Amino acid sequence: MKTITPLKQALEKIKHLKTTYYFKRGSEHVSIPDSVGRELNEDIVADSMSPAFDIAAMDGFAVHSEDVYPLKIKGSVYAGDQRAQIKRGESMAISTGAILPEGADAVLKIEEAEVKKDLLYGQNIHKWENVFRKGSDYHAGDRIFEKNHRIMPQSAALLYSLGVEKVPVYKKIRAGIISTGTEIFNGMIRNTSAVLIQGFMKEMGCEPTFIGAVPDDYDKTKKILLQACEKYDVVFTTGGVSVGERDFVADIIAEIGELIFHRVAIRPGKPIAAGIVNNTPVFGLPGKPTGAFSALEMLVRSYFTDIPRAARKLAINEDVVLQEKGFDYILFAKITQNTANTMGYGGSEMKLFENKYDTSIISASPRSSVVDGYVIINRDIKKGEKVKVYLFS
Repeated sequence: MKTITPLKQALEKIKHLKTTYYFKRGSEHVSIPDSVGRELNEDIVADSMSPAFDIAAMDGFAVHSEDVYPLKIKGSVYAGDQRAQIKRGESMAISTGAILPEGADAVLKIEEAEVKKDLLYGQNIHKWENVFRKGSDYHAGDRIFEKNHRIMPQSAALLYSLGVEKVPVYKKIRAGIISTGTEIFNGMIRNTSAVLIQGFMKEMGCEPTFIGAVPDDYDKTKKILLQACEKYDVVFTTGGVSVGERDFVADIIAEIGELIFHRVAIRPGKPIAAGIVNNTPVFGLPGKPTGAFSALEMLVRSYFTDIPRAARKLAINEDVVLQEKGFDYILFAKITQNTANTMGYGGSEMKLFENKYDTSIISASPRSSVVDGYVIINRDIKKGEKVKVYLFS
């Protein structure tokens, strides 16, 4: 397969891959703190109502909205107190979170109240103003979370309020990592990309395992890939996906499984391959660390999460001239004084080139991706032009 796949088309293919394989995992029940970052294996339905009473949403005075000032002040009620009672023409001081007294239907905010000799004066307010109504959060039988929801810290808090003790979640994805290349197998160079993938998979909530390195040998690479696809939920390889004489990975996937695409119109990261072997998704990443990271960020991340990166519009600090049109280029950038400083140019910490953006050099530099975010462009841009920067945090 020699066709270069457009980025949008590659993302659609990964979306289809996710629909078929991502949730083909077993389930387990975990504690609420351990559930954060995991996905629910079933719907969560409320078996009670919240709040159970009308509750004050502000510090102030509980009143009846139709009463006319001044009102007698009959004591006070605080969060945790039993429900009190007032009559028409009366009011009661109330704290945020306290149960609204019987006979009251609104809360006058304390900053809008005036007290003179135990009498309350204030402005007219509407019925249920500043009141968190009984059952307004949820009722028994309401579906609170849908199956496959990724649990956030605020989700965990709501699960606790629902009385859930053990959360039904999918088991963590087991990710196997294989490094190809005689130079890595022999220990001639550091296996940077394997460490990168392990960190990326942990960030995605997976359980990564480095299986091992294999030399540039077709049969040995095929054997270790087949073994990995029998054991893991997803398998990654590094290296061996370019167009060199010893780049076997894409051909192996095509021989023993299905090659979905090989080479995508992004730079860095173009050589990425994706396929299926023994009903297991396989991602063949470029060997250069920043090329591998670009492929992970731009494509593979979408297999694990649909949550987009936050973004800011900032001015670029350099003219950027692309090597070749027809590609989406990733510019790694540090943010300084509302300016995106593109790594590799003179204005950044690393001067790697002068004019044209050289992705082959960026790909080989692990330091170039340790930044605040990145820009995606498909055309030349001028210094000072506003660009969208996708943020890592």
